[in-house]
Amino acid sequence: MTSERVFVFVDEEELFSVMKDADCLYCRIPVTASKQHLKKRHLRFAIYYKDAGIGRFSIPCYCSDGGHGRSHWHCPMCSKILHRTQNYKIHITNHGVEMTDKSSVSDGNKLRFVSKFSPLPAELQPTTVLLESLQTHSEDKTPGSKAACQKCGILFTTTSNLRRHERLQHGQDQQPILCVDAKNAIYVTPKYLHGPRVPIHIRKSFTLQILLCELEECWDFMKAQAQSGNPGKECRHLVRTNHAQHYVPPPPLSVRSLEEMRDKHLLSASEKHECQEMNSRACVQGVDCVYPVFWGEHDLPERCVFFSVYTDLEDKWCQFGRTRVSFDSKSGSWKCLCKHKRSRCVHKCLCMWWLFQERPELLQDALDVHPERALNDDLC
Repeated sequence: MTSERVFVFVDEEELFSVMKDADCLYCRIPVTASKQHLKKRHLRFAIYYKDAGIGRFSIPCYCSDGGHGRSHWHCPMCSKILHRTQNYKIHITNHGVEMTDKSSVSDGNKLRFVSKFSPLPAELQPTTVLLESLQTHSEDKTPGSKAACQKCGILFTTTSNLRRHERLQHGQDQQPILCVDAKNAIYVTPKYLHGPRVPIHIRKSFTLQILLCELEECWDFMKAQAQSGNPGKECRHLVRTNHAQHYVPPPPLSVRSLEEMRDKHLLSASEKHECQEMNSRACVQGVDCVYPVFWGEHDLPERCVFFSVYTDLEDKWCQFGRTRVSFDSKSGSWKCLCKHKRSRCVHKCLCMWWLFQERPELLQDALDVHPERALNDDLC
């Protein structure tokens, strides 16, 4: 009975014509060899390859030769029976065939079918541009071909993976995130996707087992997720740490620049002493006293300059030991989250110290007016 059966075919129509709705020759139990049966039982698991440049495919068999109706493979080149698909692939490869996929076999057979006809008239011949585009399309579909991301250069084997990468890593909704304190795993990222991009502080560390966000709504979200059996679920701000930039220390504050500010009467003696003391505490803790945030470097509005300032305490306005100070470079107004919002505080003085030292041009408008007024104005 084995000699009456054929286990290799050129296309599906050849298989259907051999069966012709008779009993299936490849099943131990008698069953009508309908197209639905052949597709579901045999073609679904077919192995495609090329032999001497001709596309072919083999189908699994369930006859009694395999024992108890177990699926097996009959080698078309020899009489050997193999029970595992991988062993069958290795076996027929040793016979000199080339493993491929279904599309390659069907496309190759279609090309051979067209070649039997006479050449097309000159006016119907494909142009060079069309041939090049078809060749490029064929190369893109070749197994193992890789598509590169235009922004970071990472290679992907499929276009869908490339699109997913571009959406998640380079999407329009992606917001910048900066590490301002590597020791305590503190980051800053925009609170919302619109407006001046006011930053908030977040903490994320797998070593310290910390997942914290300053926003109360994010706390409620993560708490609800934990109660629902999904602990460790991160808010939208914490998720951004997956593409956070490496910590880059800012220029340290210099005592010399502080002396210059005192000589120009930009700071009082008591304010100078408070700034020095706060900076010393930050140095002892091994953190930056002032960390500037320039969103303009990340293609965002650059009118406002934000600072993450060390506070040496934890409160509602500085939950992680740092607070936010804002400076409007056009109006010269300042804003701080501390209890002294409408008065001159040490946090504003520290930020003014850093700007005076590193970016004095941004303070030009603020220095044109009285420094007391410049530091007392609120940022709208």
